[in-house]
Amino acid sequence: MATAEVDLSFITQIKGSRKKIRDCLKKSHEALRLRESTLLSRIDQIEKDYNNKTQEMNSLVEALNKEMVQATETLSANKLAEAHKQINEQTAETGSSIEFEWDNQFETDIEQLGSIKLNTQTKISPTHSFLPQVKPVVPDYKAKQLPIACGCKNDIHKKVPGELNGPRGIAVLNQTGDIYIADYCNHRVQVFSSNGDYLFMFSEKMNKPIVRARRELIKSVGSYGNGKVQFYYPHGVDVSDRNNNVYVCDSYNNRIQILTQELKFHSILGIGMFKYPRDVKVRRDRVLVLDKSDPCMFVFNPDHDLINRLITRGDGKQTNKPLRFDIDRDYNIIMSDYCSHCVYVFNQEGEQIHKFGKKGQGIGEFYYPFGIALDNTGHIIVVCQKNINCLQFF
Repeated sequence: MATAEVDLSFITQIKGSRKKIRDCLKKSHEALRLRESTLLSRIDQIEKDYNNKTQEMNSLVEALNKEMVQATETLSANKLAEAHKQINEQTAETGSSIEFEWDNQFETDIEQLGSIKLNTQTKISPTHSFLPQVKPVVPDYKAKQLPIACGCKNDIHKKVPGELNGPRGIAVLNQTGDIYIADYCNHRVQVFSSNGDYLFMFSEKMNKPIVRARRELIKSVGSYGNGKVQFYYPHGVDVSDRNNNVYVCDSYNNRIQILTQELKFHSILGIGMFKYPRDVKVRRDRVLVLDKSDPCMFVFNPDHDLINRLITRGDGKQTNKPLRFDIDRDYNIIMSDYCSHCVYVFNQEGEQIHKFGKKGQGIGEFYYPFGIALDNTGHIIVVCQKNINCLQFF
């Protein structure tokens, strides 16, 4: 019987190969685990270094901020001390003094104060001094029956400085209290001190001025029409204390045109609302427009959304012909009534809280009152077109 012979060397070779493969896989797995451990350790070190650098940077930024604050405080204090020294030296020469009311707004304006330059020609007086952002007061309207002062004559024949002919618009420069009056029929603007003394005038290229003007003509804009930066009998004007945009009552076009500080067209307010806008005031978070319609006072928010319409009527009747108005810090409305020859005061809900004046030429009387303004000290200033004493202070 024949027997089969098995080559066991082949099996041995297979087993040897399998062992080598297992050993190689084991070594590869260990190498991968070592590589993974090295990478994780490296990542941990990078994260740790990043956190340390971040903390170091934050510490540097904090230290830099402290140094900047200290430097700013030192610089501001030095500028304030220098400006105060200059003012004290000047007031000592003129025999007068200035007292500043410190508040947060003044602190923010310290850079402006630090840039003041005084010289021997500078005159400092109670009516001509630098007043840093004086906060307007709310007047006691019940006390406004008789004027505390009268100033300038109404002269229809002469153009003597300090005399007016048909005055209309009026504006008060808050920093000094100087009063700018549009001398309508004399084609000029005259400027008076806060107590009514004539200061100077300017009249370049003015044809029956009504609105506010500067001492020197910087730029003129507009033409007749109803397009952009065109006007049809522009009336009242005001400048926003938020962005310096200029609001113009484009009266016969029944709209308010808004121009940028550079007198470029910005937008139009009140299309389809107004019948004849006469005056406008822009204060903080409100825009108020006096219109010929009834109710006559429109109130807008800064985005020009209509938020209210006020019925400003006096003594239970509609005012005869309101032409100009001003507002105090509580949004009370002080309004001149041209044909009723009086001044009305309404609260921000449109309710009458005071009235003073009557037709006449005497003290505390009005003959066609037109321009009206409220200064920072609470005085109401009124100009009348036909009063003998056409400028009165209440």
